[in-house]
Amino acid sequence: MSHTSPMLNPPGTTFVARWLWPLRFLLILTIPLSLFDALRFGQASQMPNLFAFWPVFVMYGILTAIDYLVGKDTSQPAENVRTIPLYRWIALAALPVQLLSLWWGLHVFTTANFNWIGQAGWILSVGAVSGTLAITVAHELIHKPTRLEQWVGGTLLSSVCYGGFKIEHVYGHHVNVSTPLDASSAKLGQTVYAFIPKAVWHNTRNAWLLEAKRLRKRELPWWRNEVLLWSMISMLFALVAFVFFGWIGVVFFIGQSVVAFCELEAINYVEHYGLTRQRTGNGYERVRPEHSWNSSYRLMNWFLMNLARHSDHHAYASRCYQELRHFEDAPQLPGGYGAMVMLSFCPPLWFRIIHPRIPAHVRQVQEPVAEQ
Repeated sequence: MSHTSPMLNPPGTTFVARWLWPLRFLLILTIPLSLFDALRFGQASQMPNLFAFWPVFVMYGILTAIDYLVGKDTSQPAENVRTIPLYRWIALAALPVQLLSLWWGLHVFTTANFNWIGQAGWILSVGAVSGTLAITVAHELIHKPTRLEQWVGGTLLSSVCYGGFKIEHVYGHHVNVSTPLDASSAKLGQTVYAFIPKAVWHNTRNAWLLEAKRLRKRELPWWRNEVLLWSMISMLFALVAFVFFGWIGVVFFIGQSVVAFCELEAINYVEHYGLTRQRTGNGYERVRPEHSWNSSYRLMNWFLMNLARHSDHHAYASRCYQELRHFEDAPQLPGGYGAMVMLSFCPPLWFRIIHPRIPAHVRQVQEPVAEQ
């Protein structure tokens, strides 16, 4: 049975616990600063097209290397950490930061002296920033019961044209995780290249189906469809981009959205690859920590609001990000999310490193799929 490490966090006095220790999660709000550095370094070096890729290099190169050097953190949160308001404020602050970085990214895309390589790099970079900031924080907020958190989470997802995730993730993925019914749980032997398009298609479609079922059950009119609401907000974002920047602005907005939600699904691939729940009668065993991959690399968890403590999130979905615990007996990834996402895009190496870490009894009941 899974167990946790001793309770060690947060250290120090009450002042430290309430006002200083939570500030480590402000790191997620600093990610858009890499966009400003990209433009500044590009101008200084007169290589703007090369430095358009700078944010991606920072997130998946520099921070990944530092993550290994900083090492792991397997300590546990304090019991009263949920009551500290600063954690909530940090999450809500992501919305203005995301909107400002998206607007500034649009401005740069339409005014900077990029060639087509630089334009592609800038779309990739802004999309990676949006996927890391907007979707990570939205993932936290859509699990909360308050209307404010729900709206902020939905708006963040709408800024990357993936509003359906708000419905499908909570009522689809969390219900069916680590079963054949869940498109966000990668099968043993499935490559990330085969996984992402299937997950995007299924999860988008399933969000509409889940909402249609809810409307029928409650006898509500069609216009109360929540996926329709978030889709309209995404269209509003696109309309603003068109009014101020023309069709090139719309191309940019859609492009960065595709990058962002593909990055999300790549992380989903890493979080559940090859893990399964066993059938019990007409259903499946309840979700436990061993049905999700856990990663306890300190820096990446600070940047991603403990997202990599994913085993606890799925076993106890109501927990706030600052409450998530490390489970020693859950399957452990050999690196932080940055390293694991990069590794997943090299399937032979991914299989060689990850397959031996999947519990033997889990591997034995699965037939590897033939998608290479």
